[in-house]
Amino acid sequence: MTDPSITLPSFYAAWTPAFLLSSAVSRASPSDLVIVSGGFEWPVVTLALAAIGVLAARPIAPKRNPPLGLAKNILVTVIMLVAALLWVLDSRPGLLFAFVVSIGLGFSGYALIELLGEEIAAYVKRAIAALPLPGLKAGQTSKSDEDASA
Repeated sequence: MTDPSITLPSFYAAWTPAFLLSSAVSRASPSDLVIVSGGFEWPVVTLALAAIGVLAARPIAPKRNPPLGLAKNILVTVIMLVAALLWVLDSRPGLLFAFVVSIGLGFSGYALIELLGEEIAAYVKRAIAALPLPGLKAGQTSKSDEDASA
């Protein structure tokens, strides 16, 4: 028969890895600070880091020629803040990931919004120019001499 007694070193050799794997408990994190309001869970620290990331990236974002006016700068900043905060509420990223992505949104997102605004303005101008006006054909901006004499 075998000896049922187990030595202390063999006990620790067998059970330490099992103990380490089974005792993994989630640690408290600042991202666990959540306020429930209006039917939503608001991860306060993650939202704050996202806002700080967007706002901190604005001064280092590439400047346009000519630069945007104050009103347009504020509007672009608000759009980027809303986008970053909604992303955090929807996807619940970790603290570092939320901060880094928000810096990226703040840095390159401004250029993207400006480009998108220019494209929308050009599209609207093309759409208005393509509308048939009374007495004109679509795409025609003035009456031709033949149409004017008739």
